[in-house]
Amino acid sequence: MPKVQFISDKLAMLLSSLCVIHCLLTPILLVSIPALAGVSILNDETFHQILLFFVLPIGVFALSLGYLHHKNKWVVFAGVFGLTLLSSPLLVEWIGLGHEVLGEYGEVIITVIASFIIVGAHLINYRLRSTVQVPICEERETTQSQPY
Repeated sequence: MPKVQFISDKLAMLLSSLCVIHCLLTPILLVSIPALAGVSILNDETFHQILLFFVLPIGVFALSLGYLHHKNKWVVFAGVFGLTLLSSPLLVEWIGLGHEVLGEYGEVIITVIASFIIVGAHLINYRLRSTVQVPICEERETTQSQPY
C-alpha cells in the first residue's frame, strides 16, 4: 500500500476526530476553566472553518485514492455524505441563517454524526485498500524479472 494512501486516510480520521473533540470538550473546558473563555479559537467558528479547510481536500483525496484500488462506490458515497454533512452547519452560517436553523446543539449533533461517518468511511477505505490483491500486470513484472 502506498504511503500516501496510509497517511491521507489516517490524517483524515485524525482531523475529523478533532472536530468531535472540539465540539464535545469546549463547553466542559469553558465551564471548568472560565479563564479559557477569552481564548477565541475555543468558542469561535474559526476553529471549525480551519479544520474543514483541511478535512475536505484530504478526505476527498484519500477516498479517491482508495476508490482507484478497491472500486467500492459505497465507501466513497459514505465519505462524501459525511463531508457534506460536516460542511452543512458552516454553509447554513454563510447563507445567513446561522444558529436560527440548527441551533447550537444541532450543530454539535450534526458535527459528531458527520465525523463518525467520515472516520468510518476512511477506516473501511483503508482496510479495503490494504486487502486488495496486487494487479495482474504487477505480478507479471515481478515474475518475469526473476530467473527460472
